Amino acid sequence: MTKDNRSKWILYSIFTFLFLLFIVSFFLEFGVNQSIEPVKLIYSSDGKVLRPPLPSSLEHPLGTDKNGNDLLTKLIIGFKYTFIISIVVTFIRMLIGIFCSLSVLYFLRPLKAYIESLLTPFLYVPAFILFFLLASEEEIIINKYGSHFFTFYQVLIIVLIGTPPLIELLIKEFELLLNKDYVIASRLLGASKLHISIRQIFPVFKQRFYIVFLQQTIATIILLTHLGVFQVFIGGKAKGGIIGEEDERFLSQSGEWGGMIGQCIFDMIHFPWLLIYPACAVVGLILLLNIIIKRLDSN
Repeated sequence: MTKDNRSKWILYSIFTFLFLLFIVSFFLEFGVNQSIEPVKLIYSSDGKVLRPPLPSSLEHPLGTDKNGNDLLTKLIIGFKYTFIISIVVTFIRMLIGIFCSLSVLYFLRPLKAYIESLLTPFLYVPAFILFFLLASEEEIIINKYGSHFFTFYQVLIIVLIGTPPLIELLIKEFELLLNKDYVIASRLLGASKLHISIRQIFPVFKQRFYIVFLQQTIATIILLTHLGVFQVFIGGKAKGGIIGEEDERFLSQSGEWGGMIGQCIFDMIHFPWLLIYPACAVVGLILLLNIIIKRLDSN
């Protein structure tokens, strides 16, 4: 098997795995999972009564959460929300970034230095801090506009705080392409900006587009994880109703992986699997996306 064929086989395998995981996630949530009752109490071999959360076993390979739900099933169900949020956010960012960066280079070039100076601070301010500043009034927004609007608002904020660094990156990428000899020649011969963009910029940038897209997706997944650690859940918080606990705990409404990590952050010592397995799932997903980036970059 040649190196090129091996790279294609690895890419196809990863895409197939992610696609099947995505399909199974829907099937488990809206099919099988509705007929499965959470584990309330079980008896150990020595006759002791055990209550959730339960550690790994043959019946529950990754154990259960505090409400007796199978953790592996919850991770698979939460994958689609993590994936959808990350892809949607990245797609919107890329559309805005491409439009704004080309607009700066085509129509606002005299102001390019000033625009870049405005965009640069966003490279150094942690994204989750900006999110806290812009989307902190959860209860007020939900009570006034509803949870669906709040989810839309959260996604919009995630899009906006990640777009300025992307615009600065794309300005540099497109500027390199616009300075190519064949592009300069086309411009001197009277080619329009639209023609240059469609015929000469985008075909060359296509492979780089996929790499930047995946990098932005990884950045979004990491941001979701940071927000989860600080108890900020996409879709809002749901009352936990955890079995056997008097204090009221809040869980992630959507069940995405960042929220799963955040809602179990205080259980790390007594029930480490509740945190370790979602964290491993996030690391595994980022690793797969990085493998795709490496394979695309080597072609």
